Amino acid sequence: MIALVLAAGRLGAQSPKIVALNAPQLWHLAEFRVENVPTAINNFDPDKIRVDAAFTLPSGRSLTVPAFWYQAFASTMVNGVEVLTPAGVPQWRIRFTPTEPGDHVLSVSIRLNSEAVSASVVNRFSVSPALPALPCGWVRTAADRRNFETSNGTPLRLVGANVCWADNHGTADYDRWFRSMHEAGENFARLWMSPWWAGLEHKPGTLNHYDLGAAWQLDHTFRLAETDGIYLLFCFDHHGMYQVNSQSWSGANNYWKANPYNEALGGPCAQPNDFFSNPKAKAIYQKRLRYLVGRYGYSPYLLAWQFFNEIDNVYGPLNGDDVVAWHREMGQWLRVHDPYHHLVTTSLTGGSDRPEIWMVPELDFTSYHSYNEAATVRRLPSLVRSFLQRYDKPFIVGEFGVSARGWDIAADPYLRGLRQGLWAAALSGSVGSAMAWWWQDIDTDDAYPLYAIMVRILRRAGWYAGTWTPVDFIDNGSPPTALAGVITDGEMFDAELALNSFKRSRPTDECAVPNRLAAERSSEFLSSYLQGTANPGLQRPMRLAAWFGDKGKLALHINSVAADAELIVRVDGVEVLRTAIADRDGQALVNKKIDKDFSCEVTPGKHLVEIANEGKDWIFLNSVRLERVRPAEFAGGWNYTPEAVGLRSGGKAVLYVCSPGVVFPAGAHRYNPPRLAGQSVTLTDWPTGSFGAEWFDPSTGAPAGNTGASTSDRTLTLPLPALGVDLVGIVTPMGMDSPTPSRTDLR
Repeated sequence: MIALVLAAGRLGAQSPKIVALNAPQLWHLAEFRVENVPTAINNFDPDKIRVDAAFTLPSGRSLTVPAFWYQAFASTMVNGVEVLTPAGVPQWRIRFTPTEPGDHVLSVSIRLNSEAVSASVVNRFSVSPALPALPCGWVRTAADRRNFETSNGTPLRLVGANVCWADNHGTADYDRWFRSMHEAGENFARLWMSPWWAGLEHKPGTLNHYDLGAAWQLDHTFRLAETDGIYLLFCFDHHGMYQVNSQSWSGANNYWKANPYNEALGGPCAQPNDFFSNPKAKAIYQKRLRYLVGRYGYSPYLLAWQFFNEIDNVYGPLNGDDVVAWHREMGQWLRVHDPYHHLVTTSLTGGSDRPEIWMVPELDFTSYHSYNEAATVRRLPSLVRSFLQRYDKPFIVGEFGVSARGWDIAADPYLRGLRQGLWAAALSGSVGSAMAWWWQDIDTDDAYPLYAIMVRILRRAGWYAGTWTPVDFIDNGSPPTALAGVITDGEMFDAELALNSFKRSRPTDECAVPNRLAAERSSEFLSSYLQGTANPGLQRPMRLAAWFGDKGKLALHINSVAADAELIVRVDGVEVLRTAIADRDGQALVNKKIDKDFSCEVTPGKHLVEIANEGKDWIFLNSVRLERVRPAEFAGGWNYTPEAVGLRSGGKAVLYVCSPGVVFPAGAHRYNPPRLAGQSVTLTDWPTGSFGAEWFDPSTGAPAGNTGASTSDRTLTLPLPALGVDLVGIVTPMGMDSPTPSRTDLR
């Protein structure tokens, strides 16, 4: 029985009243309705009406949460599209999560136009000490500043994907997606607000007058996440809200014209950057933050608030210094006004690393968006280590895709690239798996079993509990850019070089081509973009070392240029081709505007071929081919070996190993790669003793064999079973059984 104590106020019989909407339980949502609140001009504006709920806990600790204006909705499907209909009357609501058993006091205060309208209204309620189904604790940074944990000290390791917006089915899409993720063992998703889904203040007419239907959709999504045990990274805005006339994505992201902060729509901002510098705009935005804290801050499954998706995508119209200062100011606001102290972050574009953003102390962890990356088993651990060392904050691969343009199943038909990204992130020292982007395709193609297998193996390894740190391996490093002798009895081949088409990639643009595998793996080093004088820091020639036979040839195909360009080819420093290429349409787009082949002959022998651009802006290469190449040796006798990444906990480890012939994108279309025998991985700084490794196939979860070895000079060289594509190994000291964690370890 809930007792109500109503202080006498000047509203008389219409004094405010608190109504409990459910029985408060430990670590579950306790929700209240506040009745008889006076009418205001704008119930979303705390300057017009402010309703605050102060809770006094049994321990004597207190916290205050904002009440919020609420409208229920009914969801129906009309021709396959979700339609929302208001249900009942709008009302004031309070949400709170009890974290202590015992007697609580709720005191509600109301201010109309900054003046108190009555004495506080008090409600007393008790919380049962029964064990909760939800996790006990808010998410926070662990003491090692590398991982997450809940506030009761339980490690929190994450496996999941972006699930940012719904399709036509609206909230029903999340019913299906989250249930499938839960069944696969996933526990993490990223959720957006945007003009096309769940945007509170993202359309004309919503400036400080929030879309209550969108807010209800977010309510539904949060409840589903809590039911299915999925932590949410909640992103407030995408960069397109401040984009004016970009040609990217055919201009589909140019939402400044619809941004309610735009002066043309009655907002305070004459231009996009004003959002970050105009005091009035910042004050209005803080009102949105207050509303979000009141409505969604209650949830223990709210992993973090994320201000933006890829805000540096619009650093053209935006001033970077203003963006940094804005993040600091809004981060400070949340630290003061979020009573639950949720983590705070933002995100930047793929390939982007901006220390001025990540060094902002109010941002609790860093994020990296990985697309079109070659050799992620090596690339992602290197990124993680670099970010952790420089910023001393947890790191997450916040978006991942083998392509930035689509699911691209044609380029990754066996999902090897996806698998390599998931495992490389999970075992590199980041907070969990890479967050795949193309969630609709994951659902359509039913890629959930990849996650289920991953979770099952990680549970067996004990990854969800304890302290894990990256394994150091002894390997032979990157391939040399120089060649040794030719293989005299080898068969000549044509080398179609793999290129990295992601514009923000920063490869070295140098490689040697002694064999077909080197050509297949050249996207680790070669970009499709030949930068011009507009980007002097990136302007460099592509350098290719190869042995050519008789009738040798270099052939390349230019798709597009961003401005008038000048292509130069040199062989051993001697210019053999120079041609001007005119920009035909004045657009900096890869749109086949040139679509032309260029070639030159190369005399027999070992040569260094250079392909350069001395024009103003980039040239985009569709292909580069070296014809009649003789097989040779890398300088120093270097050769490809398996790629490995792993985590360790004392003398235990979990390892992911990939065959050198299928390091994505190499070998992506090879249905059944040759199995390599006699391979091994070497772990350094390893304790003395004998160790066994239990190996699994990460594509099926099937056992793949057992191997063992003993430490020598603090190194452990573990033999591998026959290696076709990839393996996951659980390493334990001899005599110790592999752990079999309980289901709660997933949390």
